[in-house]
Amino acid sequence: MICPFCKQEVDEPCQNTVEMQRRANQIERCNYALKSLKGIVFG
Repeated sequence: MICPFCKQEVDEPCQNTVEMQRRANQIERCNYALKSLKGIVFG
């Protein structure tokens, strides 16, 4: 399935930003997607 945040094909995509924030600590693509999202949402 395609993750709506990082736009990559992943086994278990994050369902919301809270979940992505948790994963971003360990997974680089989630961290990158989170930063991109913050730029759009809060920029």
